[in-house]
Amino acid sequence: MKGMRLSLPLLFLALVGLGNAESDVSQFARDYAPYLRFDSKEGEGNLCFPHNAQEFFEARKSGDWSRKCNRDYDSVAGGSIPTYWHAMTCGYHLHIAYWNFYGYNEDCDCCSGERDAWWEFIVVKIRDWTLSPHMHEVMFGQKNGWYTRIPGHYETFNTTHPVAYIGKSNHGTYHDDGGTGTCCYYEDFRNPGSPNKHMVTWDNLIELKQEDGEGWMADSNIDWWHGLKSPIFRDDWDLCGLVGCTGSSLQVCGTCGCHKSDIGDDPF
Repeated sequence: MKGMRLSLPLLFLALVGLGNAESDVSQFARDYAPYLRFDSKEGEGNLCFPHNAQEFFEARKSGDWSRKCNRDYDSVAGGSIPTYWHAMTCGYHLHIAYWNFYGYNEDCDCCSGERDAWWEFIVVKIRDWTLSPHMHEVMFGQKNGWYTRIPGHYETFNTTHPVAYIGKSNHGTYHDDGGTGTCCYYEDFRNPGSPNKHMVTWDNLIELKQEDGEGWMADSNIDWWHGLKSPIFRDDWDLCGLVGCTGSSLQVCGTCGCHKSDIGDDPF
């Protein structure tokens, strides 16, 4: 009985803490949302900033199949363009995925890589989120693959926001700048330079949900996205089932996310 009397207050405090944390997952989403940095040439020609997915969806449904390229940096810097997110509790940890939509990807070389409609993501892992929350692993998605970095191996903005460098043409997310300007996996240019074009994603976050969400979220028709599944209908929607990387552990031109993954392909 003495053991039970001692454990009940601890159990009560734990349950209260869990309830408070679960009631404000959206605050965690804001606190750990990524800070995006764009190549200095983004917005020029057919090099596009993130786009509003609902506007794109409505245009396609109305019969407008013209190219949609957001060249307006003010729409990004001013918080008009949303970043979409969803979160899952995975054991003691909280996984938060952030998605950005692009209306158009330009060729990544002279003649390949072009397409309409594209989604890219970042996943943040908040360890021990109900008791002592702290950001740890960050997953960077690019070119239908991804890799994971641990603290000290990615940059942060204001301590809690992971920095992602965005590929100029195909819009993959990377932990570093650089690139040589080819279509190979790590080579899309991402050189911010002095223009320092960036996006504070937590200024405009919209939760991904099939019920009571924006109209496109519940629509599984891939035609609106030119053959792509939108995030809710993708195989990697289950954030608890993610592994640390995809592709080769050697740096090749094709998918080689595991080459830069700090955790290999172990569970995220």
